[in-house]
Amino acid sequence: MNRVFLLILLSSTVLYGQSIPARPSFEKFPAKQIYKGIPAPPKLDKDQRMFRTVIRKGAKSQVQFAGHYTIPQCGCGTGCSQFYIVDSINGRVYDGGFGISDFPGSWLEKQSGDPPDRVQFTASSRLLKINGCPNEHDCGYYDYVMVDGEGLKLISKWLLPEEFQ
Repeated sequence: MNRVFLLILLSSTVLYGQSIPARPSFEKFPAKQIYKGIPAPPKLDKDQRMFRTVIRKGAKSQVQFAGHYTIPQCGCGTGCSQFYIVDSINGRVYDGGFGISDFPGSWLEKQSGDPPDRVQFTASSRLLKINGCPNEHDCGYYDYVMVDGEGLKLISKWLLPEEFQ
């Protein structure tokens, strides 16, 4: 009887302390080359004009993502950020599509180490990682790959257990 109780206790600990599955590496999605030219001015649509200062300033920086993109970011409230993706070659602006809020405190308390940045990327990779709660729900880990001319394509996601949503 004690063994059954111990097995149930261990099983519930494993479920509660779920580890995050292995995620794709940046190296698996290399950019062809890194653009070194002068960044094109961003071409803003009507909805993006509200954030024109952040987008224009961010677009002037060096390439940050997928070989020829910058990622201007701004706040959208406490513990929240949103981003845009600007093509340094032609000025096209892609919406990040959502605000990303922090993981719930109850989830973070059960994890070890510091939480990852909400948005992770490198200049030499087409992989972009989102860690948090897009639009304040569906909290989890999202992995996207940048497809030139199309934008971000979701390649994997892992949602937190229901009690943390």
